[in-house]
Amino acid sequence: MKRIVGASLLAIILAALCIQGARWQFDRHEVRHAKNELIRANIVKPAIGEADLVGLQADDVAWRTIKISGSFMPESEILIRNRYHEGQYGFGVVTLFQSSSGKKYWVDRGWVIAGKDALTPPDVKPVNTDEITIEARVRVESIESQISGTVFAVPGNDGKSQLARWNNERSILTEPFYFDLVNATKSEFNPDVPASLPELSDGPHLAYSVQWWLFAGLVLFGLYLVIREERKAQTEKL
Repeated sequence: MKRIVGASLLAIILAALCIQGARWQFDRHEVRHAKNELIRANIVKPAIGEADLVGLQADDVAWRTIKISGSFMPESEILIRNRYHEGQYGFGVVTLFQSSSGKKYWVDRGWVIAGKDALTPPDVKPVNTDEITIEARVRVESIESQISGTVFAVPGNDGKSQLARWNNERSILTEPFYFDLVNATKSEFNPDVPASLPELSDGPHLAYSVQWWLFAGLVLFGLYLVIREERKAQTEKL
């Protein structure tokens, strides 16, 4: 009897952990699926203007195309390490952009290949302060933080997003949106390798959730075998 009680307690704990794992993976699947559907829906909607960033909800502007006029601030440019394109190591180029209204935004100007060695800087297309109009995709930090692999949403050691850390380092204030540059009225500003959309895949989370449920079932089946063998052994003693 003690063996059955001990095995039952262990099985209950293990099964509960498996069920918790299954629910966690399913929740991740639901979040990722919802974000993928949001991206699919928004990338085909008409372009918006800067005023819409205030008038619409975050879900309504995320990944939408925006047309906005202003000028780059080349003195505020950042190279993001560990960006890859077709297996090649390089950098992401992020430059501050000030709109005609005076608001500031970080703009991802795409990928550039790394220099031949650590001492050779990458060849980055220069920008100037000429007034231009850019076409870009809107990225929303509160939504990006739910999608793994997003450069801007990865917390630093201080728990802040990269966007907030860059602002603090430069003592500037930007809007809670950033853009992926697609096109500019000055073609020489256009990225050779623009930032791409995230992979619109729901990933393996649903399969993992099913696996965890199977593990829970195996634990309970194992408990059944233990109880059956214990009862068989007790019967043989009688």
